[in-house]
Amino acid sequence: MKAKMNFKSGLFTGSILGILILVFGYYSFQKISEKAENVAIIDLHQLEYQDLDGNNIKLSDFKGKCILVNFWATWCAPCVKEFPVLNEAYEILNKDFVFIMVSDESLDKIKKIATNKPYQFVFAKTNNLMIKGITYLPQTFVLDTAGNTVKHHPTIFEGTASSIAKTIQDWTKN
Repeated sequence: MKAKMNFKSGLFTGSILGILILVFGYYSFQKISEKAENVAIIDLHQLEYQDLDGNNIKLSDFKGKCILVNFWATWCAPCVKEFPVLNEAYEILNKDFVFIMVSDESLDKIKKIATNKPYQFVFAKTNNLMIKGITYLPQTFVLDTAGNTVKHHPTIFEGTASSIAKTIQDWTKN
């Protein structure tokens, strides 16, 4: 008799816990989705950027070119892992594009990655990405020649360099 009572009690408790986990999971997913939508409305032109020499740069410095802005960090393995294929994609697109790789880490840390291989990116530093709404990495934004954000890509790029280049180019076609 006591075993039946413990089974019913355990089943009830387990059911309640399961429901709570589902509700919590749903709520968390909604919050993450809201953050992802809010990230897409960040005005990248309002951020302050520095090149590897500490000079200020603006996205408007690259007027007339399509711009890929990739937010990354040295500690983010997927971020660094995508650099070689993005570099190859840049080589396919290079006359019409500039790829700016932005981190909020120290210039010394950024320089170590930037000079490790002959990447053809513009490496830049900004401050406090979390405060500005970049709460996970990598994240990429693509701007057209007029400087308008045409695509927010909230994850790592996957595929071949040519397929990635084609996708990026398609995003910038009016």
